[in-house]
Amino acid sequence: RSMSQPLRSPSQVRIVAVCFHMPPAEFIARLQVIALRQSQHLHGVVVSNNPVHSLASPCSDIQVIPGSNAHLDFSGYFEGLERLGAVRPDAPMTNVLFVNDSLIIKHAAGCILRRVLSLSPLLEQLAVPAIGGKLDAYRSICLHNPWSGHAGYVSSYCFLLNARGLPQMRALPHDAVTDGVLTTSPLASTEWGMGMPPALRETIRAHLLYAGSPYLWQSGKVDDAMLALKKACCVYFESRLSGAIGCEGVVVPINAGRRSQTDIFVRETFARAARTLRGAR
Repeated sequence: RSMSQPLRSPSQVRIVAVCFHMPPAEFIARLQVIALRQSQHLHGVVVSNNPVHSLASPCSDIQVIPGSNAHLDFSGYFEGLERLGAVRPDAPMTNVLFVNDSLIIKHAAGCILRRVLSLSPLLEQLAVPAIGGKLDAYRSICLHNPWSGHAGYVSSYCFLLNARGLPQMRALPHDAVTDGVLTTSPLASTEWGMGMPPALRETIRAHLLYAGSPYLWQSGKVDDAMLALKKACCVYFESRLSGAIGCEGVVVPINAGRRSQTDIFVRETFARAARTLRGAR
């Protein structure tokens, strides 16, 4: 009789994912491969913000729905989270993984996702709202989170929220109305972001709007007014979520120690180099 241990079934992780550049089927397949290496299986909702792509899913546990793309990735997160609750309203509240396809396209996907998923057991046990992911520092104009006072924020391309942190995610659209972010007024107008802390508002403008700013994103000034507003909303949502969680709960970084920081830095550097080489061919 064999004395080998029976194979352990993968643990289940709820997911809300958003894609635009990648077809949903390819995106889902890539994510599941990484998760299964961690003995985890993803189930939930993928929101496709690109109407050109098929809504077919290669996985019966993941539903693909069309997204409005109203606020780029974050509108997809809101819509996906709403659908996730509607699909299984009686399901127990557990962690939810939020991820968009820039994880695959622009980052060391295996390294980042593996480390975020490894936080899942801890986040489930924390008795306060918690967010886990890669912590990035504020480096220009706004040097700390206006709501929590923390020196950094969790990047929104891949993060984990525990059940106690989900209300803060659901509250973001209301917060944005209060802070004057969800307005049709141009980014340069005095009406946009009237309720937002001024340092964050000016940081957003310096990255998207102000000519000659050394902080303009690599692609330069965003001349499309509607796209600039969408990008500005995403920057706001990213900081607002980390700030709200940081006020009432905890931020759990995947890059807390020197060893993890070095590992992520090296893998991200190699991923960028590989993308550059592929683009040069």
